Amino acid sequence: MLEKTFEVRYDELDSHGHISPVSFLRYFQEGAALDAQSFQFGWENIQQNRLGWVLTHMQIEFLQSKTERQPVKIRTWHAFSEKILSRREFEFLTLDNTPIARGASWWLLMDVDKRRITKNPPELLALNPAEPSFLVQEENFKRTAPENAPLLPEVYITTRKEDLDLNGHVNNTHYAAWALESAPEEKTLKKLVINFKNECLAGETLTVKTTLENEDILHHSIIKQSNEKESARILSYWA
Repeated sequence: MLEKTFEVRYDELDSHGHISPVSFLRYFQEGAALDAQSFQFGWENIQQNRLGWVLTHMQIEFLQSKTERQPVKIRTWHAFSEKILSRREFEFLTLDNTPIARGASWWLLMDVDKRRITKNPPELLALNPAEPSFLVQEENFKRTAPENAPLLPEVYITTRKEDLDLNGHVNNTHYAAWALESAPEEKTLKKLVINFKNECLAGETLTVKTTLENEDILHHSIIKQSNEKESARILSYWA
């Protein structure tokens, strides 16, 4: 398990002075990378074999309505790995251990040259605990919007070189940020359920289509205009 405290920067706050949801996703990404490094599966280790970690889906629940600027502590750990997938848990707390957010994520190892998924090596499977520790129950990542649900105005995004990560594709945190562009400003985000489907590169034009299931549940579909393939599907819950 990794436990690390982040000193929140001013540019990680939203327009109301609260820590933004996407900032928490970035802290999680950093914590996951550091923890993986601690058991020899960090980027510096696996890139020697031309491998990279790919986040396939994740969920995060926000337990506080608003979080003012303050140090934020993350705890994250490798819960278990199977033939292809690995699951990782995480939680955010204040310095006095008041819960802020919690969630789970699922990862694959990718051959970065062939852009293909690979099996988890025996060394990773050997790290599985006898009794995995889970923080949350897995969400339904296949949930879809009801038929004839109303659509909100579309949002258009052009990806940049700056959006790319070590794997050479758009970093996962950007998809949540783009989905939230069409979110209701008067409401508070309670949960995100994110399914990453197809990678994006720099210079691509994306359409963000948002469907209103009801006043508290939005379905966001991020689609590449070049081939109409869905890059990410995100479910957001509000109160």
